[in-house]
Amino acid sequence: MSEQNAPIDEPKPLSGDEETTTISKPAMPPAIALAFVIIALLGVLIVIGLRGGISGSGVDSADLTELQAEANALRSQLNRERIALGLRPLEGNSESVEDIAARLKKDADTMVALAGRFQTMLAEKDAELSAANAENLRLEQLRQTLTAECSRLQSELQRALVSGSDVESLRRDLATVKSQRDALSAELATLRQELAAKGKGVSEDEFAVLERRLEEALRAKGFFEARVAELEGELSKAKLFASSENELLPAAVELVRSIRKLEGKPDAEISSAYSSLGASLGASVLHTLNFATGSSELNPADQDIIRNLISEIPDGDLVLAIGYASETGNVDANRVLSSDRATAAAQLYSSLKRPAQLVQAVYLGQTDRFSSRIPERNQLVEIWRIRKK
Repeated sequence: MSEQNAPIDEPKPLSGDEETTTISKPAMPPAIALAFVIIALLGVLIVIGLRGGISGSGVDSADLTELQAEANALRSQLNRERIALGLRPLEGNSESVEDIAARLKKDADTMVALAGRFQTMLAEKDAELSAANAENLRLEQLRQTLTAECSRLQSELQRALVSGSDVESLRRDLATVKSQRDALSAELATLRQELAAKGKGVSEDEFAVLERRLEEALRAKGFFEARVAELEGELSKAKLFASSENELLPAAVELVRSIRKLEGKPDAEISSAYSSLGASLGASVLHTLNFATGSSELNPADQDIIRNLISEIPDGDLVLAIGYASETGNVDANRVLSSDRATAAAQLYSSLKRPAQLVQAVYLGQTDRFSSRIPERNQLVEIWRIRKK
């Protein structure tokens, strides 16, 4: 099927840059490093003891004393670290070197395990934070969508209330004017009967009075008939746009249903369906009006096309303007845009048409049926003609 166009409302993406937080791996606690140093020194002492005994002649007493002093200093430093970590300090020299080394190794393993657990907890918290950020972003997007939907519904409700009020008011005025017109028609008929009955038997003055009353009745009747036509035109305008299938004229219901079913169908199937609509419903596309992005304004060429339809369409046939928008942009905004485009075309036709000609506007919103590659070709209004059955 040939590609056409429909409205596009440029979507406004959520602003804001997402920040990522990096968590550096904690360095090895100083107490653990110190414990390893002490273990190494104690290992040296154990090796010396095994080779010759602490009092053996192969070991210089000064070196041994220096090593012991260094070990005591390291033990003191380790105790301070242990106390800071909430651990029990090491005892003096009452424990053997082997016991001290075993206990230090056990403590070191415990601290390594604690460090690993802390690392795991940090990773879990980081994952929870990322999940919370993603959920906050989703909720913000949902909030903005709901806000836009609420605004659209409020606008439609206000328009419906105003339109409903206008329609009811027009209907009341029309009924009143029609009753007054009918009363004048009855009075006019009575006057004519009186003139016919008394025309030869009344004086010239009485005849002049009757003629004057007749002229006044005729003028009043002309005024009320013009007012009836005006009110009927305004009432027709109030019914011009169909926001739902229930508001469509009966001749347009089946056509709109059939077109809705074509979304997502291949071009060949769409072309075949358009051809069959002519045979089954007596419906055909007369013209396609293209619109600029975000616009519902008719250009001069489109206005000329609509004006020329007045002489082409027989009385009783229905002109149906179907508005579309592209899939680029906000769904709700494009729905309004497609309805504005259809209404603009229908209003111009309605202002020029003959009384017996019918016109209505309806929207089908976003589509890519006319072009999946070029969104602008979906920004259009189809002008359909449905023949009177």
